Amino acid sequence: MPEAYALHEGAFGTAIVLESRANLVSHAHSETQLALWLGGTRAIANVGAHVVRYSENVALGVNEFQAHDMVMEGSGTSLFLVFMISKDWLDELGAATGRNFRFPSPNVPITSAMRRSCWRVLDLIISASNSRSAIDDEVERLLEAAIAASTAGGAEPHSVAVGVTLDYRLRAAIAHMREHVSEVITIDEIAAKVGLSRGHFFALFRDQLDTTPQVFWSGVRVEEAMRRVAEGSALTDVALDLGFSAPGNFSRFFKEHTGVSPSIFKRAARGPSPVTVTGISREHA
Repeated sequence: MPEAYALHEGAFGTAIVLESRANLVSHAHSETQLALWLGGTRAIANVGAHVVRYSENVALGVNEFQAHDMVMEGSGTSLFLVFMISKDWLDELGAATGRNFRFPSPNVPITSAMRRSCWRVLDLIISASNSRSAIDDEVERLLEAAIAASTAGGAEPHSVAVGVTLDYRLRAAIAHMREHVSEVITIDEIAAKVGLSRGHFFALFRDQLDTTPQVFWSGVRVEEAMRRVAEGSALTDVALDLGFSAPGNFSRFFKEHTGVSPSIFKRAARGPSPVTVTGISREHA
């Protein structure tokens, strides 16, 4: 069975139907993410010291910038329904309800009602006859229920600072990464460029973005690759422009971080602005 990748973009963010046959390396997103396992090979996710075992009753919930991976527990394929949840949408929901919508734990309990809602969302996405508003309404109900189930009785998690609140050296490092995204540079070189030791550089990323420089640097490269691929650039050109020695190496890197090959992503992308990976706005970097 070939890999599948379907996108639906709504006010809440992006819904992705993903059929995966390979592990995902540790990576991070700017969006809050909810990932539900629909069937196939069992899988686990590592989020810091937490281990999430996907099942009919447990989904993965990660907040922005939290590094996480996906490890399949056997051969075959795993089918997921993944939501990349817009910060603006969550902020609006929080303002309307007076609540802080963040996952205190990456283990999200899934009730039978939420499971049924998940399958309704899947049916709506793969059926071309349904309106966008019908999908959006069902997705919003599911996301609200998932976040409520996770936050009920849970402690507030550490909040990651973004934008202008970042240390000026961290902003300079992020700007340097983006300006030199097509070059082969090391983390030590980036740290030295902004006047930091390797240890201090790692500490800044850990304390302010809850991730590592390597994960963020990979995210910058994936973000640029997604943008260029979605705009229709030839995959060979993107690979070479981003410093990959061969298109095959680029394809492997892209799939290890997104779960899908660049050719599939190119066919599925709806417009010029794919899901953001790192999320630090360029005017703040």
